[in-house]
Amino acid sequence: MGLSTLDTNHTHTKNFAAKWLVFTDLDGTLLDRRYDLRAAGEAMDTLHGHGCICVPASSKTHLEMMELNRFRKFPSPYVFENGAGLCWPSALEPEHFGRNADEICDLLDHIGVVHDFSYRTFRHIDAKELQAITGLSESAAGFAKQRTGSMPLLWEDSPQALESFSEALGFIGLQVVQGGRFHTVLDKSCNKSLGMRKIAEHFMRPEDAPILISCGDAKNDLEMLALADIAVLFPKTDGSYLKFNHPVVHYATASGHEHWLGAMQQILGIEESFSEQPRLRTETLTLE
Repeated sequence: MGLSTLDTNHTHTKNFAAKWLVFTDLDGTLLDRRYDLRAAGEAMDTLHGHGCICVPASSKTHLEMMELNRFRKFPSPYVFENGAGLCWPSALEPEHFGRNADEICDLLDHIGVVHDFSYRTFRHIDAKELQAITGLSESAAGFAKQRTGSMPLLWEDSPQALESFSEALGFIGLQVVQGGRFHTVLDKSCNKSLGMRKIAEHFMRPEDAPILISCGDAKNDLEMLALADIAVLFPKTDGSYLKFNHPVVHYATASGHEHWLGAMQQILGIEESFSEQPRLRTETLTLE
């Protein structure tokens, strides 16, 4: 589906005069160990009245993201599988980028044998084991296995082998990105900022372009964070933050919908002072 087709499929969302576009990671950012999709949806909806469109951007699958949107009064577009696809709330089908998951998994099976790397992809992890690893429900684990443009894996080898693995993938146009528990392999052309750019284009008006905010905690969020006017960093499980240079950075105190919403409300409160600054991001400002 091309962008011209998308224009006709989500007129309500596209015609919303957004002051802010908030692109947010899910696990370790908007979601914590409680995995409360309803509360996460309500937190995003709370910002709608402030002129915000909140766009989830995650390693999760299309089916998992659809499930999150069901808990929202104001469903939004979303980026799934680390940028391997995006979907608008009224679209009949999502838009896909890069190679498909079956091709990627076939290549991973081959590379693992040839180079003697030790890892297991989601093809070789059944839903019950995935439940035990992640704490997901049976249905949620099933949704997580329905990949279309990426393949997560459990790395069971050394850090040195991981570097060699990354090099081998690069030669065939693939990349490995590190999330929380899993590494994910996808097409080299894909990342979260790809979907972010495509979605943001629909809301850019010459007279009043929205401010872009990105929220994340892991390396697979870096390109999305770099593209934003305001980057919101969430702490990793050990309490540390990504090493990341950006002119405007806000450090959230913890993951979970309450802390996410608190950080967003604090940022919304600086709308006037931020709007007065040049949008070229030439000055350094840290918000804490």
